[in-house]
Amino acid sequence: MNIEKLLLSFMPVVLFYLVYFRYFTSSSGSTKYISSFLTGMGYALFLLLAGGFISDMLTVINPFVKGFVMAGLLEKTGAVIIIFILIKRYPEFEISRSIISGMLVGLGFACVENFFYAIELDSSILYIRMVFAVPLHITTCGIAGHYLGISKLTWFRYGKLINILKAILIPLIFHGMFDTVLMKGGVLAYLSAPVLILSVVYLEIVLARSQSIFSEKKLSMLNMNIEEWRLHDRQPRYDRWVKRYTGILKSSPAPFFNWNPGITKFSFMVFMIIAAGSGMTLYRIIDEQYRLPLLREEAVAIFVLFPLCIALVLIISGAVNPAYFVKSLISLPVISDVEIMKNGIVDEFLATNDLSYKNCFLQTTESLGIGKTVQLKFSLANLESRIVTGRVIWENHHLRHEAFGTIVRLEQTYAGFFRFIIRYNLLRLWKGTVFLLRLPGFDAIKGLFYKPLIMTQEEEYFPQGSIVFREGEVGDKFYLIKKGRVIFYKYKDNNTIITVNTAAAGDFFGELAVLSDNKTRNATAMCAEDTILAIASRDNLDTLLANNPEFNIDLIETLSNRVVLSEKVFFESMREIDDLKNENAKLTHVAAMLVLVGLGFDSSKRGLDIDIDSKKILRFIRHMDDLAAAQISSLFMKRQTVLKHGGDPATDQDFLDSVKAIFSAVPDTDEEE
Repeated sequence: MNIEKLLLSFMPVVLFYLVYFRYFTSSSGSTKYISSFLTGMGYALFLLLAGGFISDMLTVINPFVKGFVMAGLLEKTGAVIIIFILIKRYPEFEISRSIISGMLVGLGFACVENFFYAIELDSSILYIRMVFAVPLHITTCGIAGHYLGISKLTWFRYGKLINILKAILIPLIFHGMFDTVLMKGGVLAYLSAPVLILSVVYLEIVLARSQSIFSEKKLSMLNMNIEEWRLHDRQPRYDRWVKRYTGILKSSPAPFFNWNPGITKFSFMVFMIIAAGSGMTLYRIIDEQYRLPLLREEAVAIFVLFPLCIALVLIISGAVNPAYFVKSLISLPVISDVEIMKNGIVDEFLATNDLSYKNCFLQTTESLGIGKTVQLKFSLANLESRIVTGRVIWENHHLRHEAFGTIVRLEQTYAGFFRFIIRYNLLRLWKGTVFLLRLPGFDAIKGLFYKPLIMTQEEEYFPQGSIVFREGEVGDKFYLIKKGRVIFYKYKDNNTIITVNTAAAGDFFGELAVLSDNKTRNATAMCAEDTILAIASRDNLDTLLANNPEFNIDLIETLSNRVVLSEKVFFESMREIDDLKNENAKLTHVAAMLVLVGLGFDSSKRGLDIDIDSKKILRFIRHMDDLAAAQISSLFMKRQTVLKHGGDPATDQDFLDSVKAIFSAVPDTDEEE
């Protein structure tokens, strides 16, 4: 056997081992890593021995079927089974170790496969496979390890099945495309290079992402599965993304790429680029000596594209920034309103930007109580769910470096809730596509995260009876009620209180003083119970008005309802005034009767025996006060005394003097007349 062929076959294996060397040197998983490498070698031997038997049974000519079924599906299904068994009893399991185990299975497989390629090296396809298949096996098996690791940390059967299918299908797509273009041959062989680069990029993304995922031990301590941890992990990034986009937060997001190569890596990359530039010259020198059975396209793929691929792999390797998955975000947060129900009534109004069939993250401001059962109702745009029941499994309202809020595991849902989640995710996918590509309708989508609850800058707790603001005060803030109830009242001239409005969880108030030129409050706001208010400024209100048409409609409806309520209060006040007038009229009649009786009015005698100007009597009655009423009462008693002693009030001088004294103070004219 030619030693040059063996050296050529192992060159890609050594090369890509060095590229990913930093991942293979962990002492804590060294035993498992060695087992993974040896298992990959054993699996390759099994396939090579069984391959001839399978080929004899199945005669396939179509390159697509051969690439995807005979090569890709067979190899990747077996690799998935092996990796699944290897990680099943992994001590202190982490996703990153599952990926590395998969990569080493692929490396061991490629090592044996290339050895046999060197023995049978009489076909041009074998040259290309020997060079390109090594990184392909490493990357596809690493990707399979990623999804199998997620499946291991998932509690739900549906989630486990989905991730196992991903572990098979995604590597199968890369492997099937690679084998198909090679079997087609000719110019299509050039496509093997971009397929390889795409698989490397995918692997680098999952490697970088895995560094921030909690280990199985940590998840167990938190009583979480991987889906619930993802909810927890995404929240600070959602919050930063929304606040950064809406202008509340000014800091820049973490970059996706963060390339900092050392001098050795950079030098080797430059060497590969130079090698690619002189690749065809090198090919002609080697071909003159060894007569390589290569077509021109295949020679270009090996001697030009492969060194370029190595250079690109060196650029990509380690360049995906792990901090991006901690401080930035890929998907668009679409915020759904949430109502916490109690006895069929809204008890608290919240928001969520993460909702699935099994859990959700609520943006709470105070503890609901771990283990507590809650009833929730979700709404987004024209979608609205029925009430579902969940249990609180995690919450944080104290640690600033953690997500603020509550994770609820949904335990009792209705038959149509799964359809609601599908429609929710389809809406989220569509809106995200429109937003990211700036398609028509882009401006309308901004309303999905320009929400009053999100735009508020701070929260404040108000005990029952607290005054938020008073009538006549100058205001530059508006408020959203997250929990509790607020009443609004005004004072009448006599210092009695008129309640003009009430607001409950989910309502906003105080916007009129912020919007109008006159910044004074037109009523006093008092908390009818313990209340949590989200507070925002004029700038936030302007942003909402400019970017959320739904908020504008809600504002118009709110203002219209307030006008109707104000009219109702006005008419009730008018009714009170009418009742007061009627009461005053009755009192006036009583006062008149008192005066007339006091003066000795007798209907049988056609009036008074005393000569008094009737206009003065009317003026006296009109301006009657407590003192005048006391004088009339005294006059009445004096008249009764005169009559008791057989006298006549009309001739009794003392009685007449009292009458004269009372009416002498009455003016001769009256402005009202």
